[in-house]
Amino acid sequence: MKNYSVVIIGLGGIGSILCEKIFRFLNYLDEVKVNVTLVDGDDFELKNHERQEFSMLGNKAEVKANDLKYKFDQISVDAIPRFVNPYTIEEIVKEKDIVLLAVDNHKTRNIVSNYCKELRDVTLISGGNELTDGNVQIYIRRGGRDLTPDLGAYHPEIQSPRDRTPEEMSCEELSKSEPQLYFTNLGAATLMCWVFYNVVVKENYKFSEVYFDILTMLSDSKVRILTK
Repeated sequence: MKNYSVVIIGLGGIGSILCEKIFRFLNYLDEVKVNVTLVDGDDFELKNHERQEFSMLGNKAEVKANDLKYKFDQISVDAIPRFVNPYTIEEIVKEKDIVLLAVDNHKTRNIVSNYCKELRDVTLISGGNELTDGNVQIYIRRGGRDLTPDLGAYHPEIQSPRDRTPEEMSCEELSKSEPQLYFTNLGAATLMCWVFYNVVVKENYKFSEVYFDILTMLSDSKVRILTK
């Protein structure tokens, strides 16, 4: 029997959609034991109801975990109601985890990617988007070596982030979030599911990044060369 340990970090516009789809898929797999950990230090706010689905107000990780464990009873679900930072990351991500990263800031992506570089075996799938376009990155390590480039290798904005994590921002800064479109969030979540199926189920490690644009209705996968 296979064991999948999945960590979903960020339960906002992308993550709240993604977890529902991933849970439905994983719940009905044969001969697979699944544990999913949901991670987010933020609370659900009614202003986001047009693109995020939660049954009640409260911490996103705790509310979503409570909802999903009753809908999908074959999956063991844990909630970590905290943000990722250089200190909490060690408690959150472990060897052989499948990490689905759905955050909206480069600094958190940098923290997670750099930590994964220290592990021997890990799968990191990171999705993000602007208003009408976005991308999904795939970082795979097996036996202590990279099979695909880390998140910052081709993205200097992740390698040397100028933004801050949510817990470093003031309430006023957090309230001034960039406009988001549900369909774009859905696109990023869907591509992350495609990547999950290819990488985790089919063990296809060929591609390392996928771009999409809902206005042109196109997606484009990239094969990146590993750099030293």
